[in-house]
Amino acid sequence: MAMRDAAVDERDGRARLFHQVVVDLCRLIRDGQFRVGARLPAERELAERLGVSRPSLREALRALEVSGIVESRHGGGTYVRDAFDPGFISPLALALEATGDATGDLWEVRIVFEPPIAARAAMRAGADDLTRLEALVEQMFELAPDLARNDHILAVDREFHAAIARASGNSVAVRVVQLINQVLFDSRRHFTTSLERRLQACARHREMFDAIRGRDPVAARDAMLLHLHEVEDYILGGLDGKHRRGLERGDAVADARHLAAEQWVQASGSGMFAGEAKEGKIS
Repeated sequence: MAMRDAAVDERDGRARLFHQVVVDLCRLIRDGQFRVGARLPAERELAERLGVSRPSLREALRALEVSGIVESRHGGGTYVRDAFDPGFISPLALALEATGDATGDLWEVRIVFEPPIAARAAMRAGADDLTRLEALVEQMFELAPDLARNDHILAVDREFHAAIARASGNSVAVRVVQLINQVLFDSRRHFTTSLERRLQACARHREMFDAIRGRDPVAARDAMLLHLHEVEDYILGGLDGKHRRGLERGDAVADARHLAAEQWVQASGSGMFAGEAKEGKIS
């Protein structure tokens, strides 16, 4: 195959070629030619396959490694990573971390996004999903009295929300939930330093699980919405000055924002439930 490197303009060709090599590699991974955990072909073979020089390939692989899509193992080649691994750090998460305080915006996204996902989980969760969710709820209750293990209970909480997204059957939802929780991790640390707040959160998670197990999408949606509002009100209420989104503009504006989000959730949820019922997924 002819080298594409020779066909590009010197000024911007390198950037375009670099981008195209990255896209080509991602497409091969997406199409299953390089599966999660698989070792990529040797550098020479892969460069020939893509029709680029080895330096261009190395540049693209470095970008994919920074993005967490592949990982290099010393003396062992380059391997495809699992993008849904909890240890995966999204480039978008890093970008959000670097663009100032986005806590309020991210909580608003959670309020709009996660309740309908919980509703879908109630309609689609399999036996393995229910077993996993129940185990996580029990683990949270076990950890609740131990205030010294704050990061541990937060990690279980994150996994519970990811497990709900997984139970919804939507792989993109899993990634979005993981991304948001990744960025919000630090902001939630203080919330779980109180035993009372921990137990309240545990109770809400139990309500979500009970609704999902009971195949009740409306109850699952409402339990998630209530939980997110309770945590959001505490976290944003504890922020000062410019970081208190909505509050410095007046409670009426903040209430209007919450109401709009809830109305969107309820409207989208109603349409979703109707669609699922029409398809015969709700008895």
